Amino acid sequence: MRRLCAPTASFFAVAVLACSHPQESVSAPVVASAAPSATVAASSPAKARCLPVVAAECGCVYSCGVGTETKPGVYSVRHSFWKDTPLVATVKPWCVGGQCTDAFHGEIVCSGICAPKAADATCHFEGDACVGASVAP
Repeated sequence: MRRLCAPTASFFAVAVLACSHPQESVSAPVVASAAPSATVAASSPAKARCLPVVAAECGCVYSCGVGTETKPGVYSVRHSFWKDTPLVATVKPWCVGGQCTDAFHGEIVCSGICAPKAADATCHFEGDACVGASVAP
């Protein structure tokens, strides 16, 4: 005996299937995946972040930059020091002398070694401008 099933209704993570068989009708709840729809996630606008930029490999710290997430955990960062060239970065804590702040860890070619210093923890948006207490770079 073969049953044909088709969805009849859904509500959040529970889908109800109505199965039919000659001379028999059965409804049974089935738990469906609660994963969010990829279409909904893809249509959400990227949220910009204003954070200091660091080149962790060489210890260099730069002023605040604006980054937008291009894929989970990866950001495209704009910073005045690099003019119109976007940086690829991840967001991780930058800690020096017990002082930590989230920063864009950029894929930056090191031209020298910098003395590690604390990153600007005051980076924030004022309107559309990303500002902080530090002065560029």
